[in-house]
Amino acid sequence: MTVFFFLSFLALPSTSSLLSKNSTDCQALLKFKQGITSDPDGHLQAWNETVSFCNWTGITCHQQLKNRVMTIELIDMRLQGVISPYISNLSHLNTLSLQGNSFHGGIPAAIGELSELTFINLSRNNLGGNIPASIRGCWSLETIGLDYTNLSGSIPAVLGQMTNLTYLCLSQNNLNGAIPSFLSNLTKLTNLELQVNYFTGSIPKELGALTKLEMLHLHTNLLEGSIPASISNCTALHQITLIQNRLTGKIPEELRAKLHNMQRLYFNDNQLYGKIPVTVQSFSADTA
Repeated sequence: MTVFFFLSFLALPSTSSLLSKNSTDCQALLKFKQGITSDPDGHLQAWNETVSFCNWTGITCHQQLKNRVMTIELIDMRLQGVISPYISNLSHLNTLSLQGNSFHGGIPAAIGELSELTFINLSRNNLGGNIPASIRGCWSLETIGLDYTNLSGSIPAVLGQMTNLTYLCLSQNNLNGAIPSFLSNLTKLTNLELQVNYFTGSIPKELGALTKLEMLHLHTNLLEGSIPASISNCTALHQITLIQNRLTGKIPEELRAKLHNMQRLYFNDNQLYGKIPVTVQSFSADTA
């Protein structure tokens, strides 16, 4: 009788296991999995309720807050499907890395509910659609990587409010309109990568406020006018690429005088002339 009772006791699921399966985060992840229509390499086979979701592939849970997801990293896994709006229920999510897959259907507006998110990389997917204005709710974001995602439309004004950003990459998309002057509000930026889009108009002189900027990539757009002298205020710059635009005029003398950290300038396929900073190691232009 004692043995039977002991064996029956072992067969009962632990209270901890039941709590884990019924948690909001576990159910949100299962809903996220439902949005994935193809997993050819079986990366998410272990995403089931027989295993604690904190041990699922690509999932890292909070060290102090039990059963709360901090990180989703599903990189280069050939996953296909949509990004489920239920991801917004992961209220303590800090990092979302889904790059190198085949997600489509746009960036869900519900992502704006992730107020603790500091890092998002959805690059190299086929998302399409616009950058949702709801992203303003992710006010903690420091890194946004949305290159090669087939995005269209203009840069939403709410990005100018995300003053914790240090890295903003929107390259290799179908974005259009002017490069907005409100990007100058992002004074912590070290990388601004807007290349290979359809941006028009001039380079905003307000970008000179980005004194921590190290890399400015604006090549292969439809930009016109001259290079603003105010860019020389970005004294941390060590790389500028402006290839394949419609820029004209003289390269500002201030660039030579103030950009002492400059290593690489790429200006060709424009109509520019003038002298370059003496520290430049690599330079290309139609006319030097």
